[in-house]
Amino acid sequence: MTVPFLGELGEIEALFFVIFLVSIVFGIVARKTDFCPLGGIADVVHSGNTGRLSMYFFAIATAVLGVTIFEALEIISADSTRPPYRMSQFRWPAYLVGGAFFGIGMTLCRGCGMKSILNLGGGNLKTIVAILGMGGAAVLMLYVEGFFNDYFLSWVLPASPNLDDYGFEMQDLGTIIGGFIGVETSAMRIIIGLVLSLSIMGLVFKSKDFVARRDNWIGGFMIGALIVSAFYISGGPLGELANEASDFSDSPQYGMGTQSYTFIRPMGDLLYIASNPEWYILTFGLVAFLGVGTGSVLISVLTRRFKIVWFNSIGEALRYAVGGVMVGIGGILGMGCTLGQGIAGTSTLSLGSFLDLFALMLGAYIGIRMQKQFMHDHEVPSAD
Repeated sequence: MTVPFLGELGEIEALFFVIFLVSIVFGIVARKTDFCPLGGIADVVHSGNTGRLSMYFFAIATAVLGVTIFEALEIISADSTRPPYRMSQFRWPAYLVGGAFFGIGMTLCRGCGMKSILNLGGGNLKTIVAILGMGGAAVLMLYVEGFFNDYFLSWVLPASPNLDDYGFEMQDLGTIIGGFIGVETSAMRIIIGLVLSLSIMGLVFKSKDFVARRDNWIGGFMIGALIVSAFYISGGPLGELANEASDFSDSPQYGMGTQSYTFIRPMGDLLYIASNPEWYILTFGLVAFLGVGTGSVLISVLTRRFKIVWFNSIGEALRYAVGGVMVGIGGILGMGCTLGQGIAGTSTLSLGSFLDLFALMLGAYIGIRMQKQFMHDHEVPSAD
């Protein structure tokens, strides 16, 4: 692949270049349309406005439909992803606890990983503290030997059944339901994917708040489509070439495989690299993360929404730090975030992803209800 000013790129470099460009679009769209799962939940609690929450579910429906079609056409396979959404080990305690921890935490620091990098791109320096908390917790969970195993997997694994022992190779709804009623997995995935995605879309378009604001349509569709595009980039022809190049390299590339957007692990990777320069390495997730931030900066400057914001008190800074740590721990424990599990994971029809999404939203609701200041600070985007 030849790129102006950069010259000839190898397979892995081309993969990173493409996902960086796509991620810039992601950042622009998410920032411009105020795409925010937490904001959507808060809108409902604050005033009953369902517009942004419907936008989030429209993104989920779009991603489910896209992955279903791509798998049916054998363009990609979501059986072996990073993280392994469909793995046979059903870690229900991790999904529930991790999701709830994440949900409560993001109310404290006013955003998930995606929203934090978007806000930072818009000049909100408060999110630096939140991102450091998320990244620091991720480093602790991923890179500090024994911490994750001793304090989390020690109680998660004994309670987590291996579905393979019950005749189910994977935990996606197509495998489980198809196994119960005797329908081939591939056919069952198509049926469930189509029914689920179209049903969600039908419910979404019944929301007057969703329909009244054009950005809800654009944001929901585009974010869902970009989730699918990341799966295609990493697991399609370009991704296969990059994986082969990595496999045959003397120094295989870290973090390869079929994957989409997720934000907590890349934050941990970024912080670990910053503190260990000799370990310097790029990953698909890290490049995507940086691309989203770049897109947010660009659209914020172009629309004159870039504004430097800082803390009003030490207490507020501590709240952001605690929330960031909770989001980081919950994101690694539950294997994803509002994007990683909430959209990318559910698009694979993973049962664990739906469980994590439920716990995450419940945690966010509880966190909002516990904080009067949250509702005092909250603003609902106006319709077009």
